[in-house]
Amino acid sequence: MSEEATRLNVMCPCCGASLKVDAQTGLVISGKERKTTYSLDEALKQEKHKKDRTDELFAKAFEDEQKRHSSLEEKFRKALDSKDELEDPKRPWDFD
Repeated sequence: MSEEATRLNVMCPCCGASLKVDAQTGLVISGKERKTTYSLDEALKQEKHKKDRTDELFAKAFEDEQKRHSSLEEKFRKALDSKDELEDPKRPWDFD
């Protein structure tokens, strides 16, 4: 059997590294890490995008809360104005 036939090429599912493993002993003969393409500029762009998205979500939530507050305030004012239109409730001793 050739030497290449007794070696297995295995890819790590977590980090993507390539390992050469001896099939008989189970020992790792060599390993090759996956190259990362990250750069500082790319990381800064991602962070800026996250910040912009967070700011947009906060602004939308703030606007929604303002609308909710004004709607509740309007309903409260209407309820106060219509309070005078309601008749007084009957007292239990008035039924006799």
